Amino acid sequence: MKWGMALGFAKRNLHANRLLEIPFVLSIGIMFLLFNIMVSLLSNEYVKTRHADLPSVIQFGVVLVAIFTFIFIMYANGFLMKRRNKEFALYGILGLEKKHIRKILFIEYFVLFICTLLIGVIGGYIFGKVTFIALNYLLKDTAGRLMDFPFSMTACVSTVVLAFVLFVIILVRNNIKIYLATPVQLLGNQHKGEGEPKNRYLFLLLGFILLGAGYAIALTIQGILSSLVYFFSAALLVLLGTYLLYISFSIFILKLQRGNEKYYYKPTHFLSVSGLLYRMKANAVSLASVSILSTGVLITLSATAAIYSTIQKTVDNLMPREYLLSSNETVTTENKNEIEHILYTAANQGLELSNGLDDDYISYGYVTAADRVGNALTALKSEQSPKQPCFMIISDLASYNKRTHQQIELNDNEILMCANQKNLLDLDQVKIGDITYTIHKAPNFIPSTYAVESYGIIAKDFTVMKKIGEVLQMKNIDTGEYYTPNITATLNWNLKTNAVDKATYFAAQETYAKENSFYFQTKAKAIKNAYELNGGFLFLGVLIGIIFIVGTVLITYYKQINEGYEDRDKFQIMKKVGLPDQLIHQTSNSQVLWLFLAPLAVAALHSLVASKIVSQLLGLFAVNSYMEYAQMLFAVIGIFSLVYFVIFRLTSRAYYRIVH
Repeated sequence: MKWGMALGFAKRNLHANRLLEIPFVLSIGIMFLLFNIMVSLLSNEYVKTRHADLPSVIQFGVVLVAIFTFIFIMYANGFLMKRRNKEFALYGILGLEKKHIRKILFIEYFVLFICTLLIGVIGGYIFGKVTFIALNYLLKDTAGRLMDFPFSMTACVSTVVLAFVLFVIILVRNNIKIYLATPVQLLGNQHKGEGEPKNRYLFLLLGFILLGAGYAIALTIQGILSSLVYFFSAALLVLLGTYLLYISFSIFILKLQRGNEKYYYKPTHFLSVSGLLYRMKANAVSLASVSILSTGVLITLSATAAIYSTIQKTVDNLMPREYLLSSNETVTTENKNEIEHILYTAANQGLELSNGLDDDYISYGYVTAADRVGNALTALKSEQSPKQPCFMIISDLASYNKRTHQQIELNDNEILMCANQKNLLDLDQVKIGDITYTIHKAPNFIPSTYAVESYGIIAKDFTVMKKIGEVLQMKNIDTGEYYTPNITATLNWNLKTNAVDKATYFAAQETYAKENSFYFQTKAKAIKNAYELNGGFLFLGVLIGIIFIVGTVLITYYKQINEGYEDRDKFQIMKKVGLPDQLIHQTSNSQVLWLFLAPLAVAALHSLVASKIVSQLLGLFAVNSYMEYAQMLFAVIGIFSLVYFVIFRLTSRAYYRIVH
């Protein structure tokens, strides 16, 4: 066969199989588009200079898109080849050699990949500009313009290379399959899985055990570190349990319905149950995949949105005032006044007024670690394998009163105490060394950057702070010896409106801090850094959400197409035996609706059960309130349900066109 004849075959096949190939081109094209955008952002000079921390997040996105592109191509190609088994068998029966079939497939896939590549490169450049502006909006960067996102040759070449590699893999895979298969085998593969599925009680039992174990971990695990350790185990158990239950439990339920004579022997129920029963064997894996992908969309988007929404609160908690200056020098009773003078002298550098500071205060404190046993706090010693280790943030009452504008008084045996998790603050008294302190519970003042379980203690004065530090000693990693934590001082302040130009002041402070080994920070810079990091996470979350939605659309569409071809002959037989069109339409609607609702319901259930462990993990990103995550989760479930409904309506049209 010459290339001209092969081209003719390929053109006819592309036209005849457009219902299957258009979704292939669109879905893979979108993945190439996303890949192109991510590489363009990664190589963009504006991004690298203005947002130094962002490229590390984008790199993860590039790898993720590449992996899922490979998975989606393998799935779509597998479906295309299966639907065309009969066509390939007829080619063989008509006398075409396998090398001729491979030549036709080469031309077809070359055309398909060229189309996907055009979508990826051209669409990546066009939508990349929109993405660039949107990303800068998330990062609160208003300086970014369209001209700062030029066409990236690096992204273009990378996309072409990725497409070429996947093209070669697909060709090799298809050639091997055609080479090994006979026409009889190809015809047989077209009809695999049409027999009535059997009850698989072992899969049913194992599925419930795995799903129950995953749910139990998600609902019972306490603490951020424990959640981090067990999250992936729980996710794996739920994933395996979901697949097993779709394979076994759905069939079990349908057979129970068939066993109920009063329910089953009604025209609509009879036809829908029997139809679903025979198709579940083939569709169980697809439905489970849609459920898992949908769960991924819900958790990813809600988690990243929750992180992004708490940025301002996080920074406010970390920096109560506009400026912060810390000294590394150890504070004692003797040098306290001297260090205060040094800090105030530093803060007044570059000011036009003799004292342009406003609402200022100096806080004293240290950070240590402890092991809680009952109502006692002891020094954290690794060799003791503590059950409940935690950070301890110790500060003085005077600075706390200035920070909060209060006049609280404490005795020597009294402390203010807070925790970054409500379940930790279940004490009325706490024993530290030989002293039992009465606890007065305070609003949480622990900086949100402390992600693991942490306590905050406000002591009456330096003497009490020192006593606590002598008990809760830290371990020197190099020597292995324990030492009392050093008390350090931090100046927090605002500026009077007429004090100085803020840009000039910032430059002067930054220079002075470097020269004198101080730590200087502004709230504006902290907010910028937080938006840069967390905005990047939200961007990555949206990217993952788009990937999962593309996968959901692809799987749902091909599932609808496959069911349409399988049901078409069945419904034609129903018409011939005299069943009314209305009944046939009701039957098809009930089947399609059941298959639509099942993945959405399972995804929502998985997400709700996972909400507890996910909300604890979000403590690593300073989201310490379950309600903050829950609000985002319910909002995302509502939005995704609408999107999922649109996906279902669009894909079901193809089903109805084939069937009716």
